[in-house]
Order: sequence, then C-alpha cells, then structure tokens
Amino acid sequence: MRQTFIKIIRSPWALLLPLPFWAVVVGLLYWHNQQILDEAGYEMARQRGEVAFTLIQTMRHWNTEHGGVYAPLTEDTPENPYLDVPEKTITSPSGIQLTSLNPAYMTRQLSELMQGSELEINLTSRRLMNPNNQPDVWEAKVLNYLEETGASEYVETQGEQLRYMAPLYMEPGCLACHAHMGYEVGDLRGGLSVSFPKTYIQRMTHELHRESRSTHLLAFLLLSATGSLAIYGLRRLLTSLNLERSQREAIIHERTASLHEEILRSRESQQKLNYLAHHDELTGAKNRRWILRQLDNLLEAGDLEPLNLAVIMLDIDHFKKINDTYGHDAGDQVLKNFVRTLQQELRETDQLGRYGGEEFLVLLPHTSQEAAWKVAERLRLAVEASLTSYQTHQLKITTSLGISLQPQQPVDSEQLINRADEALYQAKKSGRNRTVIWGT
Repeated sequence: MRQTFIKIIRSPWALLLPLPFWAVVVGLLYWHNQQILDEAGYEMARQRGEVAFTLIQTMRHWNTEHGGVYAPLTEDTPENPYLDVPEKTITSPSGIQLTSLNPAYMTRQLSELMQGSELEINLTSRRLMNPNNQPDVWEAKVLNYLEETGASEYVETQGEQLRYMAPLYMEPGCLACHAHMGYEVGDLRGGLSVSFPKTYIQRMTHELHRESRSTHLLAFLLLSATGSLAIYGLRRLLTSLNLERSQREAIIHERTASLHEEILRSRESQQKLNYLAHHDELTGAKNRRWILRQLDNLLEAGDLEPLNLAVIMLDIDHFKKINDTYGHDAGDQVLKNFVRTLQQELRETDQLGRYGGEEFLVLLPHTSQEAAWKVAERLRLAVEASLTSYQTHQLKITTSLGISLQPQQPVDSEQLINRADEALYQAKKSGRNRTVIWGT
C-alpha cells in the first residue's frame, strides 16, 4: 500500500490530482450558495410586494376610517356608478363639484396611474360590484388558493413578471357599501395584486452572484494550486533521502493548515449566508418567514392544549414621528434597541420575529392567558423604561401589544395573527402603551 502511494506521488500526472477533487467540493459549495441566493432573491421579491400591499392597504384603511374622501369631479374622476351613499356628489362653497371616493374607487385610480410603470397594482373582487375588478386567470387561481389554504400571501414568477398577491377581508368599515352583497365581517372579499419586472430582483442579486462566482473560482484555484504544491513538495521530500522525518512532517502540516484555513473561510461565508436567510439583517431578530413557519409548526405539532399557546403582536408607538423628526438612521437605532430590550425580557421558550416594518410577533408556547399577560406587560414596561442614544438625543419610546390565544376550537396561524392584530389595534385606539387581549 505504501509503495503504491509513493508510486502515484512520483507519477508526472500527480500534480493534477487536486483538480477534480476540488472541482467537486467547490462546485457543490457553489451550487448550495446559489440556492441560498435564489431564496434571498425570492424573499426580496416577496418583501417588495408586501411593502406595496401594506402601503395601499394603509391608504385604504385611512379612507375607510374617514368614510371615504372627496375629490373634484372631472373627466378622469367621474361619479362612481357603483357607490350608493348619501351626498355622493356635493358642491363646495366656492362652487366646485366634489365626488366621493370610497377605498375601492381610490385604489382603482391609483392602479390606473401606475399602469405601465415598474410597479403595478390591481384590485380584484370575489363578488363583482364593479366589472373592472374582474380577476384575470392568475388572480382567480390565487384567490382560490388563498381561500382554500388561508395563506396570508402568494408570490410567483409569471413570464417576465414577478407577481405578489395578498387577500382582502371584510372589515366592519366595509359593510356600509358591501353588506347588501351578503358579506359578513371576516369574509374573503378579494385581493390586491402587485406585479413588477423580474429584472428588479436580478439587478438586486446580480452583484451577489458575481461575487459568489469570483469567490468560488478563486477558492478553487487556490485550493488546487495549494494541493498541487503540497504534492510537489511531497515528491521532493520523498526524493530527498537525507531529509529528516520531522522536517517532512512540518512541511506537510504547513500545507494542511493552509488548506484547513481555506475550508474554514468557506464555511464561515456559508454560515453567514445561512444566517441572513433566517434573520432580519437590521435588528438580528428572526425574519417573517421563519416566525410564521414556527407558528405553523407549533399548531401542526398538536401537543399544545387549547388556551395554552399565545401570540403577541406589538409595534413601536409613533414610530413614523421618530423617522420624520430625527431621520431613518435614528429609526433604525430605535428598532435595534427595541429588539435587544425584548430579547432580554423573553423566556428561553419564547420566540421573537420581525413581522414587518416596526411590527413584531412573539410566540409563547405552553403559556396560559394569565402568563401571557404577565410576559406582555413585562415587555411593555421594559420598553417604556429603555432609552435609545442617538447623537445628542435620548429617545424614549413606548409599545402597544395585542394578544390572541389558541381557542378551544383550533384555528390556523392566520386567524391567530389577525386576532392579535385586532387586539393591537384596540390597544392603539385606547391610547397606546398598553396591552389588550383579543376577545376580552
């Protein structure tokens, strides 16, 4: 065996032995890295669609809370023939005719303005009042999927477009216009779709893919060259009969250490990519996809008794005011300090994730209503007592929290989150800096 090994090392082709070995190793690492980058690109696409949906939905909530808004009556903004409300068209004291815009009409006008741009939106309905809200084939398919699965969103590549869609549910403020259609609060009313070119994500990940190719090619060349040099050195050692054994071992150790360092650097790069795939880059908290998957896993495990799983949704009160007053750098610092404060107060079994913007979710398995209340209040008081240093300012914030618990009759993760969101809304409506349990 030893003689065979020596014969192979002394062969003129021995210097090429590292090439196929490192080609396979680096190729597998590169392939795995590409999978992670593709997943990161998908996540960026989903986040862009989510941001656009959240912005439009916030505008629609604002419109609903004000009972609709008025705009000048023009050719581009005629009366809404599908809106049946008192004072649909009025005349201002100065003689300008104004027509009422409900959330759907306002969304339709925004959709027409954005038509042809790099970001398009479209409002669709399950039961049509306005024929313009007829879903296309893709939207109809996704609406069926959302209704059957209860999913909170759907993302898919369609041709050269990336399309995102999230459901719209019937809310109390919507009944004024839609109650006659047989809707009840909580029914799936339709959806809002967002589409943008696939090249947007390609532009975002192009540089990462280029760096990945360069890094792996360089690693392959270095590892292959190092391996060839190691074999070359070994050949010289074998041909130097007077070289002491200790010297030969030292040289081999040096070559091995160099290879080990290259592998460690590659492993560290891989670990960093894995971390970014499951964590929010700004705050270090787990990201939305991870926390939603954990909630689904808890519900699917089936080992939790009713009223023994709590979901807390919380956000920072008046966060927009911080950004407007001190800038987004200050807002980022507040978010990071907010997460640190929460993590210091949570128990080992509790799970924290960033849901979006300044909203976070906390999962409390094996926790009763009374214990969930105590955890939420501990978080609220800790945030109220904390200070964020930014330049010469000491920024003080508060948080509002909404709690939902798994009921006697099991519900899915979307319903638990919606109930926590409703409780959070009540906490905001009641004056902020407080905790509200859904249904109490």
